[in-house]
Amino acid sequence: MDTHDQICVADSWESLESLVRLEPLSVVVFNPAADGTMDNTRACRLICRYSSIPFIAYVPVDAAFVRGIAHMSNDGLQDVVVYHSDDSPLRFRKTLERVSSIPQVSTLIGKLEPWFSRLPAPLVDVLTDTLRQPHEYSSAEDVAAGANVTLSALYRGFRNARMNSPKSFVIGARVFRGYVYLRDAGFSISDVAMKLGYTHPRIFAQHIECVLGDNPSRVRRTLDNGDTVNRIVSWIGSPRRAPPVCCGTTSHADVLSDACWLRR
Repeated sequence: MDTHDQICVADSWESLESLVRLEPLSVVVFNPAADGTMDNTRACRLICRYSSIPFIAYVPVDAAFVRGIAHMSNDGLQDVVVYHSDDSPLRFRKTLERVSSIPQVSTLIGKLEPWFSRLPAPLVDVLTDTLRQPHEYSSAEDVAAGANVTLSALYRGFRNARMNSPKSFVIGARVFRGYVYLRDAGFSISDVAMKLGYTHPRIFAQHIECVLGDNPSRVRRTLDNGDTVNRIVSWIGSPRRAPPVCCGTTSHADVLSDACWLRR
């Protein structure tokens, strides 16, 4: 693992599901018989309910495991790593990197290339990381610190690139990852808000409505990947945007502190 990587350990299927629901995991590595008995049913349930999270089975070469892997593969298991065969640190790392790539995020990054091409490469690297790990960036100040630039230089760069504000970029990144999570049956709106670092689900719901134009419940049922990517691109790539009415309807101090129409 790299020095900045974090590992969460689950000692039961219940604690594993709790981690999946509430922590911003990039990938889950599991042994379907870790508690002493092969439990394909519980593994398949998690894989099906949380399809946006890649699952890797880490198993020995054994007939029972082979049958179980075949069953789980039908339900969306991403990959398999075999004990003492293809689990060298380098190969394991490459597997983790490959499966943790989120297709929707890669599509969005490609769509933003016309704007990113006008920005310095180090800043683009940080903005790309913001899209991939939005829970790590709660403000424009976090983006500026990651790119090693002043806040004023960050805003100036966004203006020169004819983009919406850095604050709006952070909100857009969180909303987009929230949308990806909401497509999974297992996540509640409160779960997604917590995974993304929101202090209250109401703030997350407000940001969803501001950026995507509808409430989270309807977004998860009706909005497809293509429409969502286009709306996020429009949100990020519009240099001037009128304050959405939906963001100014509450007086709760915590909501106002993160309201999407508050920009520098």
